[in-house]
Amino acid sequence: MSAQNDQNFEDFLKKTKKSGRTKWIVVGLIAAFFAALIFVSIDWVFGALVHTRKEVTVPDITKKSITQALDMLAANNLAIKQAGVEFAQNVPPGSVLRQLPSAGSTVREGRVIRVWISQGDEMVFVPNTVGTDLRSAQLAVRQAGLLVDKVDNAYSLTYEKGLIVAQTPKADSMVQKGEKVSLVLSNGAPPASVVLVPNFKSKKLAEATLWASSQNINLIIKEDASSVFPNGTIAEQRPAADSQIAPGTNLEVIVSRRQTANDEKTYHLHYEMPQGKNASRVRVTVEDATGDNEILNETKQPGSKIDLEIPYTDQAAVRVFVDGILVRERELQ
Repeated sequence: MSAQNDQNFEDFLKKTKKSGRTKWIVVGLIAAFFAALIFVSIDWVFGALVHTRKEVTVPDITKKSITQALDMLAANNLAIKQAGVEFAQNVPPGSVLRQLPSAGSTVREGRVIRVWISQGDEMVFVPNTVGTDLRSAQLAVRQAGLLVDKVDNAYSLTYEKGLIVAQTPKADSMVQKGEKVSLVLSNGAPPASVVLVPNFKSKKLAEATLWASSQNINLIIKEDASSVFPNGTIAEQRPAADSQIAPGTNLEVIVSRRQTANDEKTYHLHYEMPQGKNASRVRVTVEDATGDNEILNETKQPGSKIDLEIPYTDQAAVRVFVDGILVRERELQ
């Protein structure tokens, strides 16, 4: 009798376990059914909302300012999102360069229109090619993102044959990327029939007077009492050095006539250009109580020497730049 009872109890446990598993299966099926029902309902609601939105045509907002683009899109119940910025010619900075979807596309209200904003023309610095050979000059121009327009020839007292004597635009000026650069190539020293103007800047007036007399050139002398150059030296000249000039024409020089006090200080600057293949642009500035003044800005050949007498007030600083790089600085007391 006891064995029979044990068997009945085991059968009962098995039925109970099967009944529990069945219960959880049923619960799981019911939960899955309701989840699917909720998903289908939400999808149907959102789909209904989207499809009830009116279709509109995307306006052309390219070359429009951001403010104008916002107004045009808002009028059609469309939104805007910046996707990036790019350099572009002929499209003002801050204007729409490209858009997606494109103008004329049909979309529903509320659609986000992605736009790329123009940064305007890309600006680059013009390299200094004066004093270099033609191949190096062309390479420097191309590396700067510019184009060589034309190459002319001219005689020069300063640069030997085959070197660049001038360029347009000038070195270190900022221009649009892709701009054209014109070069002038030296034919070397001129024949006796061609007269070129020497470089008289920082030279004594007597030197220019002697040369003008020997070449039958009319020397026009102007004075500048506020010049930073030492008294009696030439600060500017017109025409510039290496310009061709004919007998009987004028050479104008501006001579420093700064008022000097008995206790005025001067500094003798001596600088030798390093040896190398190419010429370099040299700038000499002096910063004192009168401000930051440029004393020299010329292209110099390798190995050439610079000697300048620089007047200054108290607490001055003399700086020498070669191709834009500070190579010497001297504090003066």
